[in-house]
Amino acid sequence: MIMQDFRVTWIGEGVYSILDAGDSSFYVVEGQEKAAVIDTGITPGGKILPTVRQLTQKPLVLAITHAHIDHMHHMDEFEEIYLCHEELKLPSEILCQHMHGKQLDLEATQGVHTGSVIDLGKEKLEICQVPGHTPGSVVFWDASRDLLFTGDAIGSGYGVWLQVPGAMPLEVYYHSLISLMKWLVERGGRMKFWGGHSYQQFQSTLVPGYNPLSLGLLADLIDLVDGVVSGSIVGRVSNADKVMGLEPALYASFGRAELQYLPSHIFA
Repeated sequence: MIMQDFRVTWIGEGVYSILDAGDSSFYVVEGQEKAAVIDTGITPGGKILPTVRQLTQKPLVLAITHAHIDHMHHMDEFEEIYLCHEELKLPSEILCQHMHGKQLDLEATQGVHTGSVIDLGKEKLEICQVPGHTPGSVVFWDASRDLLFTGDAIGSGYGVWLQVPGAMPLEVYYHSLISLMKWLVERGGRMKFWGGHSYQQFQSTLVPGYNPLSLGLLADLIDLVDGVVSGSIVGRVSNADKVMGLEPALYASFGRAELQYLPSHIFA
């Protein structure tokens, strides 16, 4: 279903995926009393609320997976906003760059961490921190529907970017992934994953056709990061945009998982 510049996909009762023109995905999750918008995509010069309001009329909260431009650009359209405040550790120049000329007050958001819950009424979003892509990356689990919204924490089937400014060392990311796996298994481990760029599950350079996020891909990612940290896996020079970092990035893969990283940023 096309709404203005957005492609809207019905996921299930009260849950929608919205893909913007820049291939960023954000989500609407209705509860009994409120609806959560998870991330915002980026539509320069436009707004997302008119599209969201065609899907739900309930009071809105915004839940941001991480403080990158394509996930928080429309934060100023919302009043009740949740963000992990570990993101405030990012250098101010990086945060300003990701505001794309807007004045977004990240400190005025409500801080969340592992164990936090956003109450939508009967439905709730549980939160787990996954520092790696950014210091304050989080995932949101809709317990009643068993849906996991991951932002860029584990990629979107195309691979994880750890070569970006402000990313955590791979050694830290490895422990984040182990904690995430444990957290998911404790909740049954059968949830459906929804990433921050859903179209990228069809863009993997490793798996032709379709490479969806899953617990299996997460397991491969753990082995991949462990291999790079231990030295048993060594990446090759990546085709990733060198503007993203001060040195050429390396690309490595294992199973269905892919990773971009900097050789100088492996250890904490």
